[in-house]
Amino acid sequence: MNFMSLFRIKDPIYPDFKIDEYKSNFALMQSYAVNRLRFIKQLGLKAYSGRFPSANHTRYEHSIGAMHLSRQFCDQLYKNTQDLDLRGSIKEYGPTIQIAALLHDIGHGPFSHVIDDILGIFGESHEKMTVKIIEGLLADDIRNLDPSIDIKDVCAIILGNHSEHAYLNDVIHGHFDVDRMDYLARDAYFTATEYQWRAYSLMQSMKISKIPQLTNRKLDAMKKEIESSRIPKRKEIRDAIDLVKDLWTDHVCICNEEGVVHAEMMLVTRRAMYENVYYETSSRIAEKMISNAILWMIKQNKNTKDMFLDPRIFITLDDFELFALLKQSGEYAAEIVKRIKEGRFFDLFVEGKVAEVDRLKAAVIKKDYKEIETIQKEIAKELQTEPERVLLDIIVKKSFERNRVFTQIGGKVKPLEEVSAIIEALVSSIEKEMTFGIYVDGEKVKKKNNKHKQTIVNILGGKENTQ
Repeated sequence: MNFMSLFRIKDPIYPDFKIDEYKSNFALMQSYAVNRLRFIKQLGLKAYSGRFPSANHTRYEHSIGAMHLSRQFCDQLYKNTQDLDLRGSIKEYGPTIQIAALLHDIGHGPFSHVIDDILGIFGESHEKMTVKIIEGLLADDIRNLDPSIDIKDVCAIILGNHSEHAYLNDVIHGHFDVDRMDYLARDAYFTATEYQWRAYSLMQSMKISKIPQLTNRKLDAMKKEIESSRIPKRKEIRDAIDLVKDLWTDHVCICNEEGVVHAEMMLVTRRAMYENVYYETSSRIAEKMISNAILWMIKQNKNTKDMFLDPRIFITLDDFELFALLKQSGEYAAEIVKRIKEGRFFDLFVEGKVAEVDRLKAAVIKKDYKEIETIQKEIAKELQTEPERVLLDIIVKKSFERNRVFTQIGGKVKPLEEVSAIIEALVSSIEKEMTFGIYVDGEKVKKKNNKHKQTIVNILGGKENTQ
């Protein structure tokens, strides 16, 4: 495939997208590891179940969109930032940021987040797999593009742990990063969800600022506490605290009231997407069915575990390859693929909050996958069916972290949630919370009633009022 064929790319989210601006990254964009993302749906099985048949977009277009936004973001940060050293840093890291944005999702497996639980059982994650693929398979390709790019910088930016410049983490791994800006807009577009914000409008109101490590209020409180204590060498400690006030880190900040409004609209969109799209029940059931079929396949053939752990094998997996593997495995795995294609899904039987069921809560906190499997088997026994006919789904609602996003308006630096009442309300309403769902195979489990529901709640360690 030559470059000119890519030149004609049309993106429904960014009409001004010009692929010729990214000629330097073309070889990497066409590498097998990256091109594989064309065959991995961005929203898992949502196109095959539930309310969103148009959700057929892929990780590839999202990755290219994030790369495009990273370039636009860096241009705006350079334009809006006053500090000359920070502006020089933006120029220096610009190519690295683009590569990080392009590759940030390269460790995703078939149907995106469907195999996250599988990787978790083996102590892996798609983030860890991303680093393995970059360091082990793409390092030479990246160096050939630009010898000045440090592979460690690329991986650190993707993981959000770059130690020299915190703003680099904000661009790819923050609350208002190019990853979220693209996937929220793209996912909303392809699921026909209305949204009123635009990435460019928000980026125009952002700059890099030096943020004190500790606020004056916190420093004064520390001094008063030391004064009232009997700690020896109090003067030396007070002097050390005075030095701390000069410590700072660089962060992306929202620099005007208009930017706060755009941030509010983005968070409202995020809330709507999680409630109406990402947590949509029928697609969660379909994804859990496939995840369970993969576990069954691995138990039948231990060698298949390597394909989820070895990056060289992992990059050969995509949605179509996984369906083929499951079908070839026969029996339960092949049955699940057939049922997905025929729209015959398991039923939601019991749901509730993890915090209200002590046994499950303890297992989830400890990441005790054996205990979770034991709970699933006990529920299956209660319903007089095989363990494969009962699925236990843990849904983690992601929260907005306080003191992670800052504003600098009128010279004053404040966390975003202190400036906007709307943001504060949204933060409070989407604090990290875990819910669970018990899905059962209605074709195999004919007898299930309220008595069974209460027994299942008891197995989970819950009380009478859990639904």
